Amino acid sequence: MKPRIRLAVLAPVVVSSLALGSAPLLAASAQAAAVPSLTCSVKQTPNAAGKYDVTATGAQPGTTVTFRGGTATNGFTARTHADDDGKATTSGFIPVGKVTASNQDEEVSCGTVKEAEQQDAQAQYSKGFKKGLAETQEGCKKKPQNQNLTQLDPNYEKGYNAGAAAALNSKACQEG
Repeated sequence: MKPRIRLAVLAPVVVSSLALGSAPLLAASAQAAAVPSLTCSVKQTPNAAGKYDVTATGAQPGTTVTFRGGTATNGFTARTHADDDGKATTSGFIPVGKVTASNQDEEVSCGTVKEAEQQDAQAQYSKGFKKGLAETQEGCKKKPQNQNLTQLDPNYEKGYNAGAAAALNSKACQEG
């Protein structure tokens, strides 16, 4: 009987010590998962040549986020506070060069003004292509693209013309 009693007394002690021993490890991994990781991006401000929006996410809420960029001779620094979701944004006329964001002890690269311009050019071309393709496929006839009498983005215009050409050369328009 004594061996059974010892096992009955020791089993809960061993199980509880294993559970308690792993609790700090679980708490540490949960805490590490809860700490946000800073990310950042630079985007060209729509309809504002030379103006850019810089956004950081994953900052500690309520803390200062510092944006830096440009070159050694022509740089900028902007400071703002992260909102409750850890997001901070600034915008302005940013000189050519790399842009970074920092929060607490973390610093990340946001990209460059040139990369933002390239992304905007690709987005404008894609938007124009889709519109040109859709409008031209309707009647297999290219429609005038600037009915609002506003100046079109040159990349949008190139995309629109390419989309219209693709529609006109499509099987549906060639057979119709």
